[in-house]
Amino acid sequence: MTGPATSLDRTRILLIFILLGTALLTAPSIAHAQGFSVAFDRVEFEVTSGDLKTGSISVTNLSSEPTTLKIYAGDWVRIPGDRTGYQFDDITGNESRSFLDWMSFTPERMTLQPDEWKDVQYEIRVPNDPGLEGSYWGVIFIEETPDGMPLITQDDSSLMAVGINTVFRYAIQIYVTVVGTEIRDVTFASIDFQQSESGIDVTAAVENLGNIYMRPQVWLEVRDIYGVIVYTEDHIRQTLLPESTRNYNFTLDAQILDPGVYLVMVIADYDAPTLIAAQGRIEITTDQAVSHPGGENLLEE
Repeated sequence: MTGPATSLDRTRILLIFILLGTALLTAPSIAHAQGFSVAFDRVEFEVTSGDLKTGSISVTNLSSEPTTLKIYAGDWVRIPGDRTGYQFDDITGNESRSFLDWMSFTPERMTLQPDEWKDVQYEIRVPNDPGLEGSYWGVIFIEETPDGMPLITQDDSSLMAVGINTVFRYAIQIYVTVVGTEIRDVTFASIDFQQSESGIDVTAAVENLGNIYMRPQVWLEVRDIYGVIVYTEDHIRQTLLPESTRNYNFTLDAQILDPGVYLVMVIADYDAPTLIAAQGRIEITTDQAVSHPGGENLLEE
């Protein structure tokens, strides 16, 4: 390349085609809220039918006053047809792969003195059911109660004060996977390119066709007409639940590319013997942007 484009206003983007191409390639934390902290690692268990798994979550009062916390269960829910992710739900029964019927915990409420810490103990009793397969999950919520929170007041006048409380809660996700029943299958459902003020927004929808949760490594690659990689961008790892789809978003700054034709690929590594890739071709040009239909273009090993 001879140099980057001088400005996005002067750069026009020609989308030669936007095409989904699937190809095979060889190839403990501490969170702090307002007045308390929760220390936990990602909780993942491999289980067999009839297993018992136990664990604990450490909670510390960071404030100078006593604080009261409530502990309760909830779900991490897949939303049919939604490609933006998932939602936490403290109304249970809406997630078919929830294991909340298998889980118990104690206590359901605790009061901590300043600098005091206590553990929330939990256990998961996997049913003795040979029909269990893949991954199941649940959530333990830990939340400061109003009676354990200082009231922040804001004086609007000499006669009136407004009370404000912000409720903080942690969602500790726990996963179990039944050993020997895993189906690992991931594909790209779509890829989309949109011109924006920042450059080109690339959105790839990754679909988990299997029965286990995954955290695939997903990244963007841009190659010139000679196949040389001229730009890469990594995406943070995100949980991809089974039988659901999640969007992975990138913004490609067109100013870093010289005028020319480029192959844009989003690649996923999901711990299988092969990688998968979705791809499309763009052209950076100083002429007016024109769209053209495209054909199949698979990235080979």
